[in-house]
Amino acid sequence: MDKFNRFKIWQNKNVRRSIPFCIAILFFLIMTHLDLIGRAIAFLFNFILPVIVGIVLAYIMDPPIRNIEKKFSERGTRHARGKAITIVILIILVSLVLLIVAVVPQVLSSVVKFATSKTSYHGALQQFVDGIAKRHVDMKTAFSTIDNMLDKMQSQVQDRLVSGSGSGGRHILNFVIDFILAIYFLADKKRVQRNARRFFRLSMRDTTYERVSSVWKRCDRIFIKFLFCEVIDALIVGCANAAFMLICRMSYVPMISVVAGLTNLVPTFGPIIGAVVGAFVLMMNNPIHALLFLIFTGIIQAVDGYMIKPKLYGDTLGVPGIWILIAVVIGGRVFGVWGMLLAIPIVAILDILIRETLLPMMEQRKIKREMAAADRKMKNSEETGALELLQALQKDAQEK
Repeated sequence: MDKFNRFKIWQNKNVRRSIPFCIAILFFLIMTHLDLIGRAIAFLFNFILPVIVGIVLAYIMDPPIRNIEKKFSERGTRHARGKAITIVILIILVSLVLLIVAVVPQVLSSVVKFATSKTSYHGALQQFVDGIAKRHVDMKTAFSTIDNMLDKMQSQVQDRLVSGSGSGGRHILNFVIDFILAIYFLADKKRVQRNARRFFRLSMRDTTYERVSSVWKRCDRIFIKFLFCEVIDALIVGCANAAFMLICRMSYVPMISVVAGLTNLVPTFGPIIGAVVGAFVLMMNNPIHALLFLIFTGIIQAVDGYMIKPKLYGDTLGVPGIWILIAVVIGGRVFGVWGMLLAIPIVAILDILIRETLLPMMEQRKIKREMAAADRKMKNSEETGALELLQALQKDAQEK
């Protein structure tokens, strides 16, 4: 059967004319049922969320496992992958235990202290306002606004602590399930990878498969390196903040240092948010400490931007800064914090796909169009030359 017979229906004018109306009706139904569609997507996402988190954890744990497995294989050790998985799991568990024992109690203590110290903050603010009032400056409105803000923050923090303690067991259970799924994914990685490669080899041409495989490997290297460099950079910034605050004898060192490290993961706007939060908390206790903290944050961000990050990343990304800023803004507006976190690697991957896949395809199509145009021009010139030759022969024949 002719390969075009299956598309014969599209040659019908009535079918082609009805397509825009069908698209318009579908768009209208989607827009009028956005709530239902959103709930359905949310239900489906929550249903498969453990699998997604397990795949993400396995993806993050895979690079160190590969390095350890490679070293074991070079020594001729049996069951190299199983031993590598066991070592990485033990390292993660020990790190979690140390984090829970050393850091979490300090952070919780700082949060509880901040939530229950509203009275002392009220007195400090009252003294501050009285001092300004002596200079004939009206600060009653500002004081009332800050006082209401503190009341709201105190109630929110206390509610979060109560609700967090109630749902902590459920989150721990979900994490255990996700971690177990990640271990199974890692254990069966080679078999899944082998089947996937076989499927794509059978469904693609060899040249296409090699091109896709090369682009995927580069994207994988970029994303993994970006992820680990971000974590290391956040640890450096958080530890530097903690050391500076301890030297200056500031309050709430664990809480503010953790906030500074976590917000540093968010490109561009994260350090600003961390600086504002830390300065606000310190200002309630000692305005001088808040000023010193802001100055140090500016210095550490300058050092981080011009020395630490270039040293960590090197020339891995190579994406213009304006595209990173646009991606962070759009990602944050559309997907929230996760959109801001993943904006840079996604832009880097899109840059690779455009430069190494889309642009070469467009160049090949342009070359084909130019060759076709040259062939048509040559054919037309040959036809014109043949016609001129025929006319010349006819003219000679008539003269004779």
